[in-house]
Amino acid sequence: MMATALGGPEAPSLRLYESRDIARRLGTITPDRLFLNGFPVRNPVAAFNPGMIVDGRDVVLFPRIIVGYYKYVSAVVEARIPLDDILDGSVSMNTYSSTLALTPSTKYDLWGVEDPRAYRLGERLYITYTGRTLGYFNTGGTDRTLPITAARLDGEWEKLVVHKPPEWLEGRVSNDKNAFVAGEGGSLLLFHRPQLLDGSYMLLASQLQLPQAGGMVEVRPGRSWLVMEPASFEVKIGWGPPPVRVRGRDYLFLLHGVGREMQAYRVFAALIELSPGEGPVVKAVTRRYLMEPRESYELYGDRPYTVFPCGLASTRWGLLVSYGGADYVVGFALLDMDEVLGELDRGRIY
Repeated sequence: MMATALGGPEAPSLRLYESRDIARRLGTITPDRLFLNGFPVRNPVAAFNPGMIVDGRDVVLFPRIIVGYYKYVSAVVEARIPLDDILDGSVSMNTYSSTLALTPSTKYDLWGVEDPRAYRLGERLYITYTGRTLGYFNTGGTDRTLPITAARLDGEWEKLVVHKPPEWLEGRVSNDKNAFVAGEGGSLLLFHRPQLLDGSYMLLASQLQLPQAGGMVEVRPGRSWLVMEPASFEVKIGWGPPPVRVRGRDYLFLLHGVGREMQAYRVFAALIELSPGEGPVVKAVTRRYLMEPRESYELYGDRPYTVFPCGLASTRWGLLVSYGGADYVVGFALLDMDEVLGELDRGRIY
């Protein structure tokens, strides 16, 4: 069943409809500069919402791409970007080669592989993405989108888990998105955001046992916690990238909030404690948004007024963020950790 995370009920009332955009934009990769290696179409028509990991002096990027607008069917490609290109701004001028990593191939993702989140658990690399199922175009139906987790095994991506809704939500979920797995050891949580048939949303963290291999299986999570609700000025909130550890069991999460007035996507942060065998504890939220659409490529595109972070890494230069700009381009930004923690201190609960 579902419980409420400690600190969750207090968080929305602390937040303000204000922004202090502290994200230093570093550059973009436009679709025409992303070469599709081994595919008959040279470039995608859109590349956005990229997952990311840092591997030495490189960023391994996993953008969502589309090659046509008819059904807006997405895939995920993999590209290796020198970290120096991002830091010195030349990423906005260079062309990069990519290869298809995850494509529609099952009844769970036939109509699209969307919004990948890349992360490591131990030594293994995983991606959790949103799969558009066979029933995606059945408006009003259940399980139109489901989270799917894949792992890199022997250099290849293998789809391992389809995350079905918790039993207590069976038959009530229209879409489930914004998902990734985080935690320590055997105490893993699936962070996800179901949309119910009545149109409401739930920001959840659910207990999970993650199979290591053996083919694609359906898995239902165990106990769930409602982490927090939207603020009064928001239509919905959702998870951003997999978190980074700050200290001990405290993790820094980026989330997006969609405003009621313009329905613009903005970014805020939360400090959440993840304890083995226990539910998440919301210890602080930023009272103000830390990033909002302001550049031309964030204001105008396939989905105007959108910054949508999917990748986050702690580096010696700061918190590196990969995000989608207006559902059209890949963007990179840098956040100063001390500034983020300072904003969190203003919204501290525990």
